[in-house]
Amino acid sequence: MELQNLLTERYAILHNLCGRSVILFTHSIDRLSDFLGRPAKVSDLDDLTVSRFVRWRAVTPHRGRIAAPATVRKDLAQLVSLWNHAAKKRMPGANGEPLEFPDLPRNLIRVPTRPPRGYTADEVAAIVREARKRCRPIGPAKGAWFWETLVLAAWFTGERIGGLLRVRWSEVDLEAGAITFLGETRKGGIETISRAIPASLCELLARHRRAPNDYVWPWLSHRKKQDTIYQSLRLLCEDARVQPRGFHAIRKASGSYVAKAGGDATAHLSHADSKTTRKHYLDETITGKQSALDYLPPLNLDEDPPEKPR
Repeated sequence: MELQNLLTERYAILHNLCGRSVILFTHSIDRLSDFLGRPAKVSDLDDLTVSRFVRWRAVTPHRGRIAAPATVRKDLAQLVSLWNHAAKKRMPGANGEPLEFPDLPRNLIRVPTRPPRGYTADEVAAIVREARKRCRPIGPAKGAWFWETLVLAAWFTGERIGGLLRVRWSEVDLEAGAITFLGETRKGGIETISRAIPASLCELLARHRRAPNDYVWPWLSHRKKQDTIYQSLRLLCEDARVQPRGFHAIRKASGSYVAKAGGDATAHLSHADSKTTRKHYLDETITGKQSALDYLPPLNLDEDPPEKPR
């Protein structure tokens, strides 16, 4: 059985994968097929073949670029997920016997960690000012309005770009000053959250309010096929003379400034674990770096201690 058939006919259905996840799994299968020189099969899933593939993937350009270590790790994780499923179902391996479960070394792929970096408040402001100059409409939305309100909503709510682009007008309460992000449109597909927005953003949104079922930011239904919203943000940042870091950097900045002011960044970003927030989202150039020196009491080194009574 080909791995792509396993993905689409069994794994995606049983694990309720969304369309985007199926695409990501397909990319990993395609890279394994490139390595093998033919469509990858379930029977190709063995420790030696996959280990060789990972090493090949880490040094072989695809579309002119070497994959980042995190991308190679993602490919490995997705192949291992398919592999575990096939082994549980006792699908046949290369020798006709049931597949063995993966037994790969932990250090097969090392991913360097980098400190989180978000935009500064000044950089977000520069992006918004540049957004006001955008002319090309996005469907029924004026370009300047689309980009200004989208960046501001990302800044105030700390929500992911995927969740923002799926907000409909029925989920925006301009009188209460809040946007509701439905669980089924957010990462994880479960938790519904509501985030406050200021009166200034409410006023901007109200200028071009449309039907309740319309997307507020209609990129998904009106973008040109060759466009990506990430590339569009990159161009916007370059025009604003801001180092492009993607939409997630707005989310990191939002959480970092909440933490700097003493707020609960974990709750603001809707994370289940504060460790995730600290490790991957809080930018210490914004929050400041804490050390033991912030907490240890001063020592009295100028006076001799009083003599103890005998």
